[in-house]
Amino acid sequence: MVFKAYDIRGVYKKELDEDFAYSLGKVLGEKYKDKKVLVGMDVREGSKKLAPYFVSGLVESCDVDFAGVISTPLLYFGTKNKYDLGVIITASHNPKEYTGFKMCDRVAIPISPKEEIKPIFKKYKAKEPVNLEDYLVDIKEDYKRFFIKKIGKIDKKIAVDFANGATTIAEKEILEEIVENPIFINDYPDGNFPAHEPDTLKEECLRDIIKKVKEEKCDLGLIFDGDGDRLGMIDNRGRNVRGDILTAIIAREILKEKPNSKIIYDLRCSKVVEETILKYGGIPIKTRVGHYFIKKLMHKEDAEFAGELSNHFYFKEIGYFESPLLALYYVVKANKDLDELADEFNKYYHSGEINFKVDNQKEVLERIKEHFKDCRIEELDGLSVYCKGFWFNIRPSNTEPLLRLNLEADNEEILKEKLEEIKRLITL
Repeated sequence: MVFKAYDIRGVYKKELDEDFAYSLGKVLGEKYKDKKVLVGMDVREGSKKLAPYFVSGLVESCDVDFAGVISTPLLYFGTKNKYDLGVIITASHNPKEYTGFKMCDRVAIPISPKEEIKPIFKKYKAKEPVNLEDYLVDIKEDYKRFFIKKIGKIDKKIAVDFANGATTIAEKEILEEIVENPIFINDYPDGNFPAHEPDTLKEECLRDIIKKVKEEKCDLGLIFDGDGDRLGMIDNRGRNVRGDILTAIIAREILKEKPNSKIIYDLRCSKVVEETILKYGGIPIKTRVGHYFIKKLMHKEDAEFAGELSNHFYFKEIGYFESPLLALYYVVKANKDLDELADEFNKYYHSGEINFKVDNQKEVLERIKEHFKDCRIEELDGLSVYCKGFWFNIRPSNTEPLLRLNLEADNEEILKEKLEEIKRLITL
């Protein structure tokens, strides 16, 4: 099913075609009749094919501006307080054959396709596509001005892997302006992603940037995903720094400026995140995974910052949405080499996210729950199990038929032992 909790996503032609794009545009147009809508897209071939059909459905009822190829953070920035609806045609970090739609309201809070669009969706036959040039607007300049003024100059040697995605436009121009010594790779838009999948987490996707950091003796390496709402960081020794460690680093910098702030973190994050927030006078709030839930919670709690293990970093100062460039700003602001910062926060042994293909997800979760019944169990998102010397979260994916496991232990021996124990329970 293409209607997910966070977005609409599927394989172009097989699951999402021109008829679907036109139908979605028409349905959204009827829902937002006579309102202003901003539309953007990523670099995927499927996204480019669907965009004119989607807009043709929208323009029957709405006033539409088309921003061309942009990142998702730029779509949020452009929508905020200017448009009633923002839509970006993207499949984020998925392989090239996928495409999809992310939608947000006037204050950049996501619209849930599963809850809000699927119940009213109707199928129509696609009409003639529009000429997108007739609706084109440039929304880059305000975005660029904001970051160039906020960040100033970064006197560091920084390698950046744009993964041939949407950040090869505005974000590249910003980094060219602010970084004194930039080294760019995979920095032209190409929806076939010739270098690697546009993912900040997969080991094979990090090889290019790690190699470049080591070869050029860089202070820091950055990698964006396909739509630019995730940012991975490589330290000066060529090591990948996990998203929860970056969350702890950024949280500390923010709390130095704004003590007593509320900081949100997802339940997969290391214990060090909560410990850091408390140590520096913040109020930690644990949340379930996903930008749909986190952004709503940030608004409700008026939280200053939120971070996820998956390299999403959200900031109140820009509008409670993801901003990789602000994440860069706060990491640089810490004024230490990233390897030193990472070592300071790497107190525990973390498995990283491990995926298991499972048909009977509920049965497996019940088996694990029973096995660890003597430990403290929370069910905010899947199962979070807290035992002496270790804890773990196991949760169903919102987008794939997978169970995702994250386990953290006080030492390496416990980590290995408990990983094997949980793997046995999953594969029984």
